[in-house]
Amino acid sequence: MRFCDVRLPVAALGLLICGCAATGRLAREEANLPKAQVNARGLFLENCATCHGRDGRARTIHGRLLGAQNLTDRNWRQTTSTAAVIHAIQTGPGPMPAFGHKLSESEIEALAAYVRTLGGR
Repeated sequence: MRFCDVRLPVAALGLLICGCAATGRLAREEANLPKAQVNARGLFLENCATCHGRDGRARTIHGRLLGAQNLTDRNWRQTTSTAAVIHAIQTGPGPMPAFGHKLSESEIEALAAYVRTLGGR
């Protein structure tokens, strides 16, 4: 199996990232809704849970492989503003895909607000 040298991990990483980069049905259906009507939890489950986990703790295979942020981490929550979360969703830091052209502004704002609720107060 000669493909196991460097190419297999690179190919696997590409598949992981591409799997996270596609938006689902809910994102398309809610693109024109105002922030207050967006199903932010549903968007999170559809677009973010693969890496960040359903609970935001990033204890998934994708999350561990890509070094996804634990969104419930107390220090991260205290030192990261909602504006920074919005920017991260839009631009996709590191291996995280950018959603700025895949989600509407209201969806991104609702998603950022939902992320801020993970891990409690």
